[in-house]
Amino acid sequence: MRLLLLVSGLLVTSTLLSAQGRELPPKLIVQITVDQLRADLMERFATAAPGSGFQRLMANGVWFRNAEHRHANTETVVGHTTLSTGADPAVHGLIGNNYLDSQLPIPVQVAQGSNSQSIVLDVSDALHFATQDATSPLLYPDGSLSSSQDGRSPRDLLVTTIGDEIRLSRGAAAKVFGVSMKDRAAIGATGHAGTAYWYNTEASTFLSSIFYVEDYPGWMRDWTNLQLPAAYAGSGWELLHPETDYAFADYDDQPWEKNYPGWGIVFADHLFPDPANIFFQAFLQTSPAADELTLSFARALIAGEQLGADAVTDYLAISLNSVDYIGHAFGPSSLEAEDNLKRLDAQLGAFFNHLDQEVGLGNTLVVLSADHGATEVPGYMNARLRTNVQLFDYAEVEQTAAVQNFKAAHGITDPISSYTSPWIYLDHPLLLAAGADPAEAEALIVASLRSLPGLAWVFENDRIAQGDLPDTHLGRAVTANFLPSRSGDLYPILSPGWFMKDPDPLAGASQHGSPYAYDRHVPVFFMGPGINPQTVYRKVQTVDVAPTIAAYARTRLPSGTTGRMLPEIFD
Repeated sequence: MRLLLLVSGLLVTSTLLSAQGRELPPKLIVQITVDQLRADLMERFATAAPGSGFQRLMANGVWFRNAEHRHANTETVVGHTTLSTGADPAVHGLIGNNYLDSQLPIPVQVAQGSNSQSIVLDVSDALHFATQDATSPLLYPDGSLSSSQDGRSPRDLLVTTIGDEIRLSRGAAAKVFGVSMKDRAAIGATGHAGTAYWYNTEASTFLSSIFYVEDYPGWMRDWTNLQLPAAYAGSGWELLHPETDYAFADYDDQPWEKNYPGWGIVFADHLFPDPANIFFQAFLQTSPAADELTLSFARALIAGEQLGADAVTDYLAISLNSVDYIGHAFGPSSLEAEDNLKRLDAQLGAFFNHLDQEVGLGNTLVVLSADHGATEVPGYMNARLRTNVQLFDYAEVEQTAAVQNFKAAHGITDPISSYTSPWIYLDHPLLLAAGADPAEAEALIVASLRSLPGLAWVFENDRIAQGDLPDTHLGRAVTANFLPSRSGDLYPILSPGWFMKDPDPLAGASQHGSPYAYDRHVPVFFMGPGINPQTVYRKVQTVDVAPTIAAYARTRLPSGTTGRMLPEIFD
């Protein structure tokens, strides 16, 4: 009887899988994350012409139009890691692009060739980059290593990613890779297993660190030897279509756009100089070239590593960053951003065709989302809507009379606090050395914040730790971003449309990082064999993406997952 039940169950399962038109698991999973792709931008700017990337996803995949990040700090490493783990940053650990970590290891050793270099990490008050790891220097193509300060790894990632789980489930035969222009994006999306590659401006190619590789394969060296970045020298970034096809054709010169030396703010000036020019690499990134290079490297990786060539599921994470670089420089509502979206649409269409030829889309699950959205430039909002949105200058907090009097009373000349998105950190060693009460200093900072225009909320660390926040979206979003050893003393939330002023005069015109809809609302697509095309309007969250991939691939859920499987992918 048990045997009959087992056989019957297998027959039913086989029939269901056959009806779905797919065999489990897929040969290849490609998870694409478009940096700063706010949910409205595809339809607003992209052409969605037949055969284009977005049109193909809309026509052949499940399109979740009401997807959002539920954490407060909508930054690059946070979003990429949430999409790959299905966990909130409070769980996966990468709560921001930068933070202070009170629990970093102290003395460590790193091997460099036959020598052993001693490294001591001073973590008393040191700013820490999310994927920074002194024990994992970069490996350059010539075999040399970077400084320990430039080392990168997923050391701070506290949970597994979907790539990690595929490797654990399928073994070493499962090939796991990630590629991005940004190290934090590649590492956050890839995880601990496999190999993450990211672009290095010094070497002018994609590379990795000794955490992932001991040497580079031939296909990677061949791609590097093509010197594709240098081939842009002397060319220009021109409009893909006639000007009449662009909503912002008459707005190619807006006063809030960043006028980088030699790059300009109008298309006539967007010319790539000689690679020896110190701004050459920056111009590559602030143009569609960044995505073109990333997708070119991804094609070489697919061929060189034979992804999807056997029955064992492989995984490739691709992070595309041109939208983010361009959005920061010119704003998401600009002619540059509009043209780049049209180019990205065409680039994705060509890449999907390549996948179909090399692996077969019938063997491939494609997932596309974004790590965050984008805030409009205050000048744009004020010009179009007559609002009064401004930048919040945190330096003004330290200049208030109350803070100045407190510092004078204790003989303090240095700042007693600093803002590192999204947290305010008090300088506790400085305050204690001066005999000052940190609690009093914190209260003064809070009062000073509230006295300035543009502040909506400020939450104290102890209140967050005790779960004493309002049961609102903002309260829950801040809690989802809280990790005691890495979080600061205060979490300020500015009014909608406002963001912190960057003291760097060349800082971007636009920003992201808020818990508001323009930064949270992102697209989510699933396209693959057996997935019935449809548009879904119910609310879903980005933590739902990784567990859905895991269920589709028949692997264990990533260890920190709190999201739900999306039934539309399986119905």
